[in-house]
Amino acid sequence: MKAFEEALQKLAEAKGFRPEPRPLLEQAFRFITTSDKPSFLILQAPTGYGKTLLSFALAVHSLYDASIFDRVIHVLPMRSIIEDIQKTAEEAFRFSRTKMMGSSGEFLHLFPLNITTADTFTWDLLKLNTKKRHRVKAGLEFGYDYLTQASILTSLVILDEAHFLVEDKSMVTAFLSVVEFLTSQRVPVVVMTATLSEAHRKIFEKYANKNGYEFRVLTPQNGDPFIERELKKEIEIEFKTGNPLEFIEPGKRNAVIVNSVKRAVELYDEVLKSPGFWPDREKVLLIHGRMTPSHKRKLIEQLRKWKNEEFLLIGTQAVEAGVDFSVDVMVTDRAPINALLQRFGRVARYGGERKARIIVLEDAPPGPYPEDKVEKTVKLMKETKILPRVPETYQSIVTEVHGSKPSSINKNVNRELKRELLKLMADPTKRATLVLDTIESLTAGGVSVMRGFLIPLLVGDETVLISPRKLMELYSRGEVRVVRVSGQREEELQVRGLNDAYSVAKSIALGKDIEVIFTGQYDMERGIP
Repeated sequence: MKAFEEALQKLAEAKGFRPEPRPLLEQAFRFITTSDKPSFLILQAPTGYGKTLLSFALAVHSLYDASIFDRVIHVLPMRSIIEDIQKTAEEAFRFSRTKMMGSSGEFLHLFPLNITTADTFTWDLLKLNTKKRHRVKAGLEFGYDYLTQASILTSLVILDEAHFLVEDKSMVTAFLSVVEFLTSQRVPVVVMTATLSEAHRKIFEKYANKNGYEFRVLTPQNGDPFIERELKKEIEIEFKTGNPLEFIEPGKRNAVIVNSVKRAVELYDEVLKSPGFWPDREKVLLIHGRMTPSHKRKLIEQLRKWKNEEFLLIGTQAVEAGVDFSVDVMVTDRAPINALLQRFGRVARYGGERKARIIVLEDAPPGPYPEDKVEKTVKLMKETKILPRVPETYQSIVTEVHGSKPSSINKNVNRELKRELLKLMADPTKRATLVLDTIESLTAGGVSVMRGFLIPLLVGDETVLISPRKLMELYSRGEVRVVRVSGQREEELQVRGLNDAYSVAKSIALGKDIEVIFTGQYDMERGIP
């Protein structure tokens, strides 16, 4: 436990808190570092529990003992969550490296702690370095294909917030391909999640048992200091209809979380036009996914400074995970239970806070979520009293909404694509050039390998991901240029409708030299509405 204690102490010093016992994380650390077989651990702990401490402790352990794994790779479902972990790792340990598309020149996972996105991690397992794509296509190099994959296969892999990936129809096939390949190579795996259904557990257990792993699910029990503290909190959950701004309480810390950028911007503008909702305009923040990374960083830093002051935050799913703040009042659009629990994790989040109020809007638009899961969530939550950070109070709802049988997940899996991805990962004759040819062929045929066809929009020297529909909208307003680059020549491309927008997205996914450049005036309050 030397590495665990060292990591806890360094983290406490960097964050300025008094270390508190975390028996669940200690149990997880012992299991991983003493198992005779490869370990497959599901760590099911609520938001705010401090699960990332395990990642840091295992990275420190690898410095003392590399007999089981010689580094840790921490995989997250989205870029927005990475920044907080990376910042903490640098402050406390100074031994981590972030690796994601467009952010780093590193091609190997060689640091004690490597933090990456699920997309980049999947490309690396496929032996395709996205930074080297054009040179691979030109036949000039293989882009470190075997070396990149090999640096993963000697690591311990932590798949954090895994429920996002299992429930994402555009990502579930690639994600389960990754899990199957890692377990076929007997790589130690940790799945971290706050919301694990029985169907999720059974899928992971199947892969683990098939390849001779020691499989375990750990969740905090009564007697855990964190759970005991949460049981004493008074968090009231109500169901209402109407304008979310009618339920905020000036003088307190408030968050309004809605399901779309458009709705968030409209509410923000309504607050600014109607001082009766919130008189202090300087204490109103808007955060959503169509803001530049530097803009979001500035806003999050401001939010941290207001830790003990009143404020009103209006946001989208972009603040569900990875943004460390706490509120007294949360008003939220209805959503599936896993999304709501992530949002609720920002209510009375800190140890000394005892009371909070949550209002779930029953009449809010359910999109982008499946309406059946949203409606089932609201129905079951009305029937069951839950505490947002006590798993035993909400676990039955998670399983009922997301299923108890693997078939509820597998129905979204493209089996042909999964077989193809596994072949590309596992077959040593499939080098980067062949992998790229196959991916291009699949994409040209309309198969989205990962994340749908999102488009990187250049805003200055930063990137914001947008959908083809948003590209079409911006183009129609004259706020973007679409340029194909060929040597020293630039060719302007037209976007006359949604089909053209999808063609641009597919071309970018195929690695073609196309840039989508924002030419409008970036709004330092609203981002790209």
